[in-house]
Amino acid sequence: MRSNVNRSRSRNAAFSILAAALMTGAMSLPVAAQSPQATTDADTGTVWWNELVASDPDRSRDFYQTVAGWTPKIVAAEDNSRAPAPGEPAYTLFSAGSTEAAGMTKYEGKDASDPKPGWLMYIQVADVDTAVGEALKKGGKILRAPADATKIGRIAIVQDPDGNAFGLFSPVKTAAPTQ
Repeated sequence: MRSNVNRSRSRNAAFSILAAALMTGAMSLPVAAQSPQATTDADTGTVWWNELVASDPDRSRDFYQTVAGWTPKIVAAEDNSRAPAPGEPAYTLFSAGSTEAAGMTKYEGKDASDPKPGWLMYIQVADVDTAVGEALKKGGKILRAPADATKIGRIAIVQDPDGNAFGLFSPVKTAAPTQ
C-alpha cells in the first residue's frame, strides 16, 4: 500500500493557489513559503485533489459538515496559513479528523470558462501539456490553459467530450538528493 503523505503535503501547499486561480483566472500566483514534496510515478493517474465550486459557501460548509462529518476551516485563498482579511477571497479546507479531505472555493462565474458549481477533481499526470494535447485530440476542450502554479507545479482545467470539467496537475520536478 502506497503512502499518501507526500501527495497530501503537495496538495496542502497548492490548493489555495488553485482557488485563487479559479477566482482570478491567473495561474502564476505567489504561495505560502512551503516547498513542494517529491512525488512518485506511482502518483500519476491518481486523484490529486477534490475541490467543490460552490455558489453558496456557507450553505455548502454546513451541508458537508453535517452530512460527511467534515470540519471546515476558512483560510485566505492565496495563503492557507492564515484567515482571510476583510474583503479578501476565502477558501475552505474540509478535514476528516486530522486529514484534509477536500477544498471549496466560491463560484464567481465571471468568465464563461469558469467551472460551474459542482465538484472539480484534479488528476495528477506526468506532463500537463501533453495531457491537454491528448484531451484535445480525443474531443476535449481547454477551459484554463496549462500554466505554472508558482513553486507547486503545472495545472490546467479541461472538459471531456461529455462536458465534464476536471483539472490536470503535474508537480514541480524536485531534484533527487545527492549523496
